[in-house]
Amino acid sequence: MFFSVVVPVYNVQSYLKECVESILAQTFTDFELILVNDGSTDNSPKICDDFAAQDERVKVIHNQNGGASVARNTGMKAAEGKYIINIDSDDYFVSNDVFQKIYDLCAAKDSDILIYKYQKFLDSVSKFEKCPFSYADIDQNDSFSVSVNKLVKADAFFGMAWMKAVKRDLVAENDIYFEEGIVAEDIDWNYKLYCCANSLSAIDESFVAYRQRDNSVTSAPKLKSLTSLLYVIEKWAKQINTITDQTLKTALFGSLAKHYSNMLIAYIRIEDKEKVGYKKDVKNLAWILKYGMSSRPKKMGQIYRLFGFNLTILFVQILDKIK
Repeated sequence: MFFSVVVPVYNVQSYLKECVESILAQTFTDFELILVNDGSTDNSPKICDDFAAQDERVKVIHNQNGGASVARNTGMKAAEGKYIINIDSDDYFVSNDVFQKIYDLCAAKDSDILIYKYQKFLDSVSKFEKCPFSYADIDQNDSFSVSVNKLVKADAFFGMAWMKAVKRDLVAENDIYFEEGIVAEDIDWNYKLYCCANSLSAIDESFVAYRQRDNSVTSAPKLKSLTSLLYVIEKWAKQINTITDQTLKTALFGSLAKHYSNMLIAYIRIEDKEKVGYKKDVKNLAWILKYGMSSRPKKMGQIYRLFGFNLTILFVQILDKIK
């Protein structure tokens, strides 16, 4: 079996069929579909079971509610395919030849990671947005570290699990699973992945319709977003510093600089009384901005070097209000 497709499911009865049908309609058929019901209270469990009854490739695991990380981990640990593909249950694949294209490149290059793009789908108006980044600069013959460096420079290095296919053996042998209890679990997982992988391929096409809806589980509380990002950045700043490949080390620090700039936005959005308790920790990590490689962290790094932390925060606040 070549692919194991893992879908965490939680109260998505309005979207689940479209997601599953986009998978079962693929022209490449050597895959299993693992639906992990995360304690849904709507009609999602029945929809899962109905698909399993109709197609032997569909496996359903019913769990008590534990969150997306638990559901994804459950699915990945049950996987039997050579590669694991994750997709969220409210998203879907945009065409029926996606798996064939992924297979063709995986079979040719045998890469640890294969990445592809997405398009945002605005659910309220049923409209697609054009993908804002490109993999055009990635040469399939580049070394792993050079490829990662190019991705970071192009602002095309993303943590989301659902825009990549990864070798199952790499995941299992290195315990590359999602940490529970944080909202930045994809970012954390992605660093685990890239610190263990040795090869990367990219397809410069949008394969996933990334649905934007108001009540999505990705709409995390502001303080939780800040504390999770702070935890992940502190953790991986230490880990990345131990990497001996200087090209990869610089690239991953560059990606961390972008996450730090995003954390500053999360920081200015929390209540003033909450800022006091986190200012020191946030400020202590500002050194990461010197590694900025894409536009936003480079600009923030320049402002920080010229004016210091407090004026950088003021600048971010002004930009946030303008936006």
